Amino acid sequence: MARVPHKIYINRQFVGIMNQPRVAINLLPGQYELTIQSMLPWFYATRSVIIPMEGDTTVTFADREGWWDWLFGADIIISIVAIFISIPTPWNWIYQIVSNGYFIAWIIYEWSIRKRYFQFS
Repeated sequence: MARVPHKIYINRQFVGIMNQPRVAINLLPGQYELTIQSMLPWFYATRSVIIPMEGDTTVTFADREGWWDWLFGADIIISIVAIFISIPTPWNWIYQIVSNGYFIAWIIYEWSIRKRYFQFS
């Protein structure tokens, strides 16, 4: 899957856009507030990071979209197949209800995690 760029903020100041899987930032020792934000401004996560006097600090992050991506991938495949093959009437309605239902659930989920969209480790 293509990597989507993310914005990086340190102590609420914009540092740059991360479009590579790995970024190195040199900081003086201290405590910083690191924010990773998607290109959509309402999806982000913030974490306090302590930089020691010696050594490196590595922060990794991932989004919380794992199983939603699989679900939407399967839905897209079924939608494409449905263009070429007609789904019988009761099953077509069931598919539409389920597909639209988990789309609404996804929107509610996204809104509820918007301020902690990324997981840090």
